[in-house]
Amino acid sequence: MKIAITDEMRTQAKIESQKRDAFIKHHFEVDHLSYQERDELGFLGEFACCVALGIDWRKNIRENYYTIDDFDFIVNHKRIDLKTETVPYKYATKILNRTIGDDDLYGRRLINKNQFSLLAKYDIVVFGFFIRKQLTYWYPIGYIESKTIVENYPPTFKRPDGGSYPFPGSPVPTSILKPISDLR
Repeated sequence: MKIAITDEMRTQAKIESQKRDAFIKHHFEVDHLSYQERDELGFLGEFACCVALGIDWRKNIRENYYTIDDFDFIVNHKRIDLKTETVPYKYATKILNRTIGDDDLYGRRLINKNQFSLLAKYDIVVFGFFIRKQLTYWYPIGYIESKTIVENYPPTFKRPDGGSYPFPGSPVPTSILKPISDLR
């Protein structure tokens, strides 16, 4: 499954990013996206995930951003948070066809240490991505219950391959994620 990003979504992502700018605190930086691009990417992922779950993304837009949200959307009475990332093409195909090993580079989905305490607000975390430098489609990876993350995947700098993450994060194995189609 992939969800096409429309011009309307792009325009609205820019608008929402500007509205939220004064109220957001970023927990990390990345070299391949500017501050504004990262904000817009998050909104695009949220809009696309709504489409994938049968939610009208336009009606899911918050009125204001004075405080942090309690969740991104509700499906089947479950509070859901979405995590969207960008992935280089050569890893994206392995993630999508589930041939990436959990201990391989890009084999785990990260939740920043500074966001770890927020997991108590959600029932479920959905993970999705854009192929880096090709922000035309959003791809769902899967979902997991927040409680499972908290109980089993504490934040760490250490990658399973011996390297280090760019920031301490909760490394959720891709293999344990359930298909988001199960949420509908």
